[in-house]
Amino acid sequence: MSAKKGAIGLGAVAVLALTAGCGMLGIGGEEEQSDEDRLVEMLNESSRIDGELMAAEFRIVQNCLEEQGFTVHEPWAMMAYEEPEQDSLTSYYPHEEFLLDAEEAAEWGFGQWSNSPDGMDDPASEDYWTSQEEKYAEEDDSWEEPDSTEWDALSPEDQYAWYVAYQGEEYAVQSYGSAQEYADMMAGEGEYAEEEIVEEEAVEGGEEGAIDVGDDEEWVEPKPGGCQLEMIQALYGEPELIEETEEYDGETETYTYWSYRPENPAWADETMWEDIEAKYAEQMTDLQYEFTDCIAERGYEGWEFTEYNSLPIWEFFGALYYQNAEEEEREMMIGDSDAEIPPIPEAAGTTYEEWKAYEIQTAVDFSECGEETGYADASEKAYEAVHVEAYAAIEEDVYAWQEQMNEAISKAQELLDA
Repeated sequence: MSAKKGAIGLGAVAVLALTAGCGMLGIGGEEEQSDEDRLVEMLNESSRIDGELMAAEFRIVQNCLEEQGFTVHEPWAMMAYEEPEQDSLTSYYPHEEFLLDAEEAAEWGFGQWSNSPDGMDDPASEDYWTSQEEKYAEEDDSWEEPDSTEWDALSPEDQYAWYVAYQGEEYAVQSYGSAQEYADMMAGEGEYAEEEIVEEEAVEGGEEGAIDVGDDEEWVEPKPGGCQLEMIQALYGEPELIEETEEYDGETETYTYWSYRPENPAWADETMWEDIEAKYAEQMTDLQYEFTDCIAERGYEGWEFTEYNSLPIWEFFGALYYQNAEEEEREMMIGDSDAEIPPIPEAAGTTYEEWKAYEIQTAVDFSECGEETGYADASEKAYEAVHVEAYAAIEEDVYAWQEQMNEAISKAQELLDA
């Protein structure tokens, strides 16, 4: 396709982090860059490249659509995203779920009481959730929803035609149904009318009120088409159909998807994350036994670490607070976790007030055992060390990916400038 000049400037092609960070090699830098700082810089550069390339892809697609007369674009589909800059290799530590700040533990416990049937009506619940929002509020929340005013003003017919031009008719049908079905959905008519949905649920629900949706059909992603395919072919060649097989609860499940842009090795290697958890567990084994011995001396026997190197806090207190609930409600809240949890002790009491007090005391005792054993400090050091080792092992692969993506950015700029 012949693309119009790009309406956005992609900027100069980024220099690879491997050469940009010359200070880490002792050239031009007063202090040698640590391994972690170098790897964090590598990840942030990868995110920047990914965001720039995504913006270029969307601009090429938009030019293609505009040549066909589609001058208003679905804002959510065309929204480029760049991962927030990170300052470390880790975003959390496995101990954070069960080791709280002493003051927070004494005031709120683990906060599980707020999710219980009685806790939802607890006057303290609102204050608790406010404290959590403040605790986890992002320092720089600069993301804003895109303006969809122009898109919303289009007729359903024009919107559907845009989807067809964007990804092809097969993709549009798979995602939204036919043009008429899409129009009915947007208008809340036909099978999407509220009264029809209620009536259909009543018929299909039978005596038990459960909706019989029939056998699940395997979903196969359609091959990209339309302007998206033109962009893919221009930058990467033909898309490739990938088939993967995974096991869930002893059953094998196969799924397919279309791939066209090479994936960052730092995000694609699932075995890397498994190795991180395994190596962290090896380093923490002795201290984990020391910690469980400490809490056992305080009356908390039977607690064991999970495969994720944490303690089953949510599962245990879910069982505590929902022990008298209906089976369906209990399953809905607790789920089908296979984590081993200790039996509920008599010390937990029999009323909501006693359960909440027991939870808070548990959080306090766990926090104190964490201090006595030095668990949190050791956990942070071990988790950071295994992350450095894992990212260093794929460092060359990530730099090679960055170079490949920078070449794609250069090719995109040529298309936009043509």
